[in-house]
Amino acid sequence: MTNDEKNIREFCSRHRVTIVDTNKRAHKVTKVSTRFFVSQDDYNVIDQPIFYETEKLYTVEISESELERIANFEAEVFNHMGKTGHYNLFEILMEQKENEKYLRRKFAAVQKAYENYSLMLSLANSGKLDLPNA
Repeated sequence: MTNDEKNIREFCSRHRVTIVDTNKRAHKVTKVSTRFFVSQDDYNVIDQPIFYETEKLYTVEISESELERIANFEAEVFNHMGKTGHYNLFEILMEQKENEKYLRRKFAAVQKAYENYSLMLSLANSGKLDLPNA
């Protein structure tokens, strides 16, 4: 079970959400390059790669009170962040985190480098990383 699946399962359990169906697919929004006219020979050629990705579509059941609780929590947290000007920063950080996760899944070398980096951070944080005096 992946970490995402574990998080979904825990979220559903915590909020009494029942997953009814997962057999459908939904279009996944992907970023598209804005570089259109890249050919020096013919400006009618548009180099615009289009990525079509889909993801699992969940059909769920959730009680009204639980949905209200989640909606109120989100309104409280995100509305206050929007008033203080930090919402964009939070949004950017979350987008960066998702992009990094996508790259780790797509490229094994990035995943391996991430694991090594995480190990080094963990060792440094625990004080077990001894470096010789420079």
